[in-house]
Amino acid sequence: MSAAPETKTTPIGEPASAVSARQRAKTAREGRDIHLTETAAGKIKEIIAKDNYPDTMYLYVGVKGGGCSGLQYQLDLRDEAHAAVADTDEVFESQGIVVVSDLKSYVVGNLSGTTIDYQESMMGAGFTFHNPNAKHTCGCGSSYTA
Repeated sequence: MSAAPETKTTPIGEPASAVSARQRAKTAREGRDIHLTETAAGKIKEIIAKDNYPDTMYLYVGVKGGGCSGLQYQLDLRDEAHAAVADTDEVFESQGIVVVSDLKSYVVGNLSGTTIDYQESMMGAGFTFHNPNAKHTCGCGSSYTA
């Protein structure tokens, strides 16, 4: 006879999958976790409010192979109701925003200590990444070598 698979539970006895990302989130520590500047968090909150997104939205931060330096950052707003957060994902709360990174991106991309900022200039506006673990960053700032 086979035994039923063991279900992970939270300290209050709920299945782990029932715990929202916001409940799982650890407070992001600047210089150690993925951290948002006030400006970046403000821009994300502005986008969420403008587009009337639900409270289940989170900021996904990942990396993929590509770009001129080897790894390219990914940044996306996702709804937890449609893109569930995995038990292995790194989950932080920074400036009131839930930030999620899949474990592979976090480890392979060496994202610990990364600060995400939002900058506006005459050349354009966008999110920038300050990753202290990047050995080389391309000129556009969207790809790097870890």
